[in-house]
Amino acid sequence: MQTTIQATATATDADARDIRTARQLAAQLKTMNPDGMGYRITVRRYEEIVDRLGYDPIS
Repeated sequence: MQTTIQATATATDADARDIRTARQLAAQLKTMNPDGMGYRITVRRYEEIVDRLGYDPIS
């Protein structure tokens, strides 16, 4: 069983990982061709992170 502090720390750590991943994906998207391979997959991964966080960490 987790204490409140442990649960909050775990959520905060997950949010920090999601924000870091979103920044990495955004940097990748800037260099990618929208018609190229992997673009839609990368966009989908970015959108999943935004949905999990509840906001867009880049804008």
